[in-house]
Amino acid sequence: MTEGGEARPVSVDTNALLKALQRPRVMLILLAAWDIIGALAEFFSSSGIFADLHGEEINGALGGRALSWEAIPLAALYIYAARDPARFPFVFWIALIEQAAAIAANIYHWGAGDFSIESIIIPIIVAAGLLVLVFLHLFGPKERAVAQEPSAPQAPE
Repeated sequence: MTEGGEARPVSVDTNALLKALQRPRVMLILLAAWDIIGALAEFFSSSGIFADLHGEEINGALGGRALSWEAIPLAALYIYAARDPARFPFVFWIALIEQAAAIAANIYHWGAGDFSIESIIIPIIVAAGLLVLVFLHLFGPKERAVAQEPSAPQAPE
């Protein structure tokens, strides 16, 4: 707050939490954790916490593909890349595509009547948050490390 009682705008550059979340290794760990939660949701499909099928089963020729734990290899990829994020910059493009696809899929299935709004709101909020973090990492301003040159001895004038 300023002296006049006005709120000072919080700069994205000075927000410590946002800076911490934008660190590549932290982003990759968050992405891996979210994919692990996704795999757990598929594994515990009879649980009301993750996904409740209400005693129904998924049918159809490709019904088994619906709960095929595809989040596990992505989680493994993110954990592997977190060891040295600078070495694997492509993984952030995969994350961007994954989060955009997750949002689109949830909206589609809500529109089709497969899911209720209560079932998609948290996944959309988390995916959107991760999408923004990854987007800022890929397209935001980059911090440049200024190399300091050793000062050379100056000649007497």
